[in-house]
Formats: sequence, structure tokens, C-alpha cells
Amino acid sequence: MSILSKIKKKAQQITGWRRLKDSIQPNHSFGDNTLPKSPEYRDLSNWFAHPAITSKVNFTPEGIVGNGAWKNGEVDVFFIAPTLNFSKLGWNAPINHPSSTELISELIMSGQASVFNSCCRIFSPKYRQATFYSFLGAGRNGRKALELAYEDCLKAFDHYLTHFNNGRPFFLAGHSQGALHAMRLIDDRIEGTALAKKMVAAYPIGFWFPSDKFGTTLKTIHAAESPTDINCVVAYDTYLESGGPIKIMDRAEIVYGGNNQVKWVKRNKKKPLGVNPLNWTRELTKISENAHLGAVHLTMKSENKANWAGFISEEALGLNCVGLSKPYIGECSAEIRKDGFLYVSNPKNWAFKKMVMPGGNLHMSDFSLFYMNLRTNIEERWKAYQTSNNEIIKR
Repeated sequence: MSILSKIKKKAQQITGWRRLKDSIQPNHSFGDNTLPKSPEYRDLSNWFAHPAITSKVNFTPEGIVGNGAWKNGEVDVFFIAPTLNFSKLGWNAPINHPSSTELISELIMSGQASVFNSCCRIFSPKYRQATFYSFLGAGRNGRKALELAYEDCLKAFDHYLTHFNNGRPFFLAGHSQGALHAMRLIDDRIEGTALAKKMVAAYPIGFWFPSDKFGTTLKTIHAAESPTDINCVVAYDTYLESGGPIKIMDRAEIVYGGNNQVKWVKRNKKKPLGVNPLNWTRELTKISENAHLGAVHLTMKSENKANWAGFISEEALGLNCVGLSKPYIGECSAEIRKDGFLYVSNPKNWAFKKMVMPGGNLHMSDFSLFYMNLRTNIEERWKAYQTSNNEIIKR
């Protein structure tokens, strides 16, 4: 592709992104609308996933038999779902907002949270999600919306610790907006406390986890160095090797600090932590597709009848995820480059490259493209934790 063609393509992407931004911008300030009701986490209906309720976190890839760990495993995961609120009617979605609730229940619980179900009990709270526009240069309004969303995540995590955890080791995970809130939980509740040794590892994926947190706001929790490292953070942001971040378009902010001493900083000024999911190190080396253990996509029922227009409205879409595909092995190579981002070769299967965002961003495939590598690594870190701590789990 010529330089002129690349410039033209980037301009088209920027124009398309601005059109999306305009179409979902709330027409009022944060303080001008009535806030959705705060969730009560004693009510199990306010959880997307919990060992005591039915959800699609029990799905396993075709050919892999489940073991019921999602409800009786020896270790937990507290998983925070990504942004699927594109409403322009308010800055935060109600807990049971039709489209976002359905999207998370059908797509995220089955396609992301399920990666932990070989060893973990899975807890995933509903929360008053900030609208996607909050990440698009929304300033003070966006920050307030994200603060409200985080307030719920913090409340849910505290409720989990008090009523469900019972001193058990746990993973912390999230994607996109969920990763941002997981970062803050690490600062607020885990760093410098006894929980730091109870946290097997954190997987806040898909939100540019800033590498300069280590040694500043994080002094005991460290970046992952190997596949069996524990009490650490694992993060990456995926791009096609022919692409890369278009920083001029990025207006999202990252929070530093905890316990109400927070500072918001534009993330495009920061170098992210990059851990390669094909070898779980930060080495600046391309890892061959031979190390790729399998990508997995969702299997949907009557997908062609879904009301996809509801994706950016208030309506339910009529989705029904009925399972996960077989693992597609050897889909791509992957490398961490000097800028901290993960770059992959063009995936072989159409399912893992059909939702490419500007700049060749495979944000939508952060989990699915590396599903089996993630699943295997979670088990490896849990085994390493048990060995390191001589952990005896009380069921």
C-alpha cells in the first residue's frame, strides 16, 4: 500500500469514527439527568455470573468437557465486563438496560469470562456502565460517568470479599471499560494489602495498562515476567502487524492512584504494559504461530434474525449464544514491539478479523483470538500459586 493510500485510509477511519461519536453523544450534561438506581449486590439478579445462578460462563470450546469449576472451583475470578452501552439517553446505563445487558450475558459471559471456567468460580457484577461516549473526549461528564460505574464495581468487589470469598485466592480480570475499573481496584483495594498475596494474577486486558504504574502507584504488585509468575499483572492490546494506534483519535483517560487520591491522564501519552499471550513474556521477539493454542468464536442461534440496530439503541437484539466453536490452532504469530502494543499477523479465519477497528485494532478479539492460550495460562498460574503457597483450599 502506497503512502498516499495509507493516508487516505486513515482519513476515512477518522471520519467514520467521528460519525459514530456524533451518533452516540448524550444531549445533556451528566448532572442534568436522573441517575439509574444503585445496585444491591445481595440480590443475585444483579450479577451476570455467580456460582449460585445460571449463566453462560459454563460454556467450553467444542471438544473440551467442562468440569463445573465455575460454581465449585478452588480459586475465584472477579470479572468486570467491557463497555456495551452505546446509549445517548444517559451517561450511565440502568443495571437491566435491554441491549447492553443482553450483549454482556450472551457474548461476554460466554466468550470472555468463560475462559476462567476450568479452575475458577466466576463472579461478574452488573454495574451502571458509562456510555461508550465517555471515552471519546467527553471531559468532566465522561469522568463522572466512569466514577459512577467504578463506584458500583468497588461496591460489588467489597461485597464479594465480605460474603463470598472467605479468604480464598482469586484472579481479577476485565476487558476494556472493565479493565479500567480493574486497574482502580488494584490501586484501591489490593496494592499494599494482604490481598496482594491472595491475588494469583490480574488480567486487565484491552485498556492500555500504563507501564509506569509499576514502581509508582504499584510497589508490591509487578508486571508479569513469565507464564508461571504470580501476584502480577498481565495485559496486552492487540493490533494487526500492518497497523497501530491512531493516537490522534484516542481521547480515553487512565486513572492513577487509589483511596480517592486519583489523577486522570490521557492514555495516549503513556506506554502500555505488553505481555505476549503466545509466550507470556515481555520480550521484543516475534513468536511463531506454532505457539498459538487456539482461537475460539461464539456459536449463535438465528444470528441473521438478530436486531443488530439495537446495538446502539435501547432495544434488545434477540441474541442467543448456544456454544463455543472448536479451537482454531495456529491462527497468528504475535510480537510485543517497543511501543508496548501487541502486533499479530493476519488471522487465518474470517471470524477473528471481521470486526477490525481503526488502525487495525483487534480490540473485539483480545480474548477470542487467544482463548486457549489464556485458558491454559490461567491454569498454569493457579498451579504455580498452589506450589508457591502450599495452598490448602477449603471447599
